Amino acid sequence: MTPIMKCGHGANATSSRTGKPCCAICIGIDPGAEVIDNNPPPLAGRFALCSYTHRRDDSLCKSVKPSSPDLAFFEAKPDEPYDRFYCGCWGWE
Repeated sequence: MTPIMKCGHGANATSSRTGKPCCAICIGIDPGAEVIDNNPPPLAGRFALCSYTHRRDDSLCKSVKPSSPDLAFFEAKPDEPYDRFYCGCWGWE
């Protein structure tokens, strides 16, 4: 399973410097981007919401999946009703 980093995202890259998992979203911004969270928030029973905002009308995608750091761009948000991820609704380019 993909580890959750201290920044809250699932590891979505490998550091070219260390060869270890990291978060490409937060690297250089959050020091937790290169530190695996050894005590991540529990995900059992939680769901993640695609948080992509459509440019046309500012509506959210609202696709929902069971929370998992294996989801694309997953971010654990334990203090919110849903975690976040990107479902691919606007492509992968």
